[in-house]
Amino acid sequence: MPEEKFAIRFGLGALKAVGFNVMEVATKERKENGDFKDVYDFATRLDPRSINKKSIEALAKSGAFESISKNRRQVAESFDTLSSYATEKSNEASSNQMSLFGGIEELNKKPELKKVEDWNKIERLKKEFEAFGFFLNEHPVDDFLSDLKKRGVIFSDKLERDELEDNNLVKMVGVVAGSKHRSSARGRFAYLTVSDPFGMFEAMIFDEAIITNTRDILVDGSSVALECLIKKDDGGVRILVRSVKKLDDFIRDTKPAAKDFEDIKKQTPRSNRFSSNQQNNYQPRQSEPKEVKIEEAPKPLKNVFAQVKIFISNRNQIFGIKSFLAQRPAPINAEKFTKVFFVIQGQTIELPNKYFLDELDLTKLRQIEGGINVENI
Repeated sequence: MPEEKFAIRFGLGALKAVGFNVMEVATKERKENGDFKDVYDFATRLDPRSINKKSIEALAKSGAFESISKNRRQVAESFDTLSSYATEKSNEASSNQMSLFGGIEELNKKPELKKVEDWNKIERLKKEFEAFGFFLNEHPVDDFLSDLKKRGVIFSDKLERDELEDNNLVKMVGVVAGSKHRSSARGRFAYLTVSDPFGMFEAMIFDEAIITNTRDILVDGSSVALECLIKKDDGGVRILVRSVKKLDDFIRDTKPAAKDFEDIKKQTPRSNRFSSNQQNNYQPRQSEPKEVKIEEAPKPLKNVFAQVKIFISNRNQIFGIKSFLAQRPAPINAEKFTKVFFVIQGQTIELPNKYFLDELDLTKLRQIEGGINVENI
């Protein structure tokens, strides 16, 4: 019996900047007239008006052309050449006059694509992430897993299994997938979305010194190591960043153990060592995340909507929405709560978590960048 082979299938119409219309045209053409022989064949068999530079770049970044062109970067950077060639062939096909030079092979020679070296592994994975919004086949951290496990790093799957306790101090690593910086009366703070080999997690920074000192590290695509404080309460789990390092620096500066282990410490709650007068005058430091309250207590249950639909027109809006929803969690055992649905390109997706959302919250959601259509149902 032959060995079974498995593969990951991903709808190319869902790639950023591609869209379903382009892929429907390409799929129909392939079914009717056979597989594409090379990128020139792809460019000439599709209507030049149906594809654009961004869609070709996204398909190249994703590896969609691998069966007909191994150099992803060459295809991504040769759109102008392919577009001109496709337009020329389209004009020839629609012309009523026979080309005087149609039989001369040299004059019908395909133009050369841009001569560039293909992306290396790290660059290729970053380009895949730009196309998909996540790492599909490999993760940049995969090559360091053995080193990281001997340095006590834990991964996002441990959070998914709810195996950490309140006030645990842990080391986590990953690639910065997105960051948002905000200001409030208390000062600046930041939200991070981080991808590791086992999933994605969100972390918050309330220490202005960390935000200032690591502004060159906390950029999209950077591999980082984070020391984090885990906070658990009725609102769920929060990850509060205590320090940030480049991943390479963390591996270099941290001595490995002989065997794999998980470095999980317990932060001792601060003792109440102030007099009543001192307590009244005490102002917590910005770096004391235990004292930071992002939002007010949950709204009265009578105002909470049962179901809310959020219509997303731009993938970049998802981070802001998720950050906002993280501030409106409903306890697992809540009798009344809001079910939230994302509507993306006509597809409706129900979020697994429960929330407390009222009319004011919907107003705030509508103000997220780009403008969002929100409906209570």
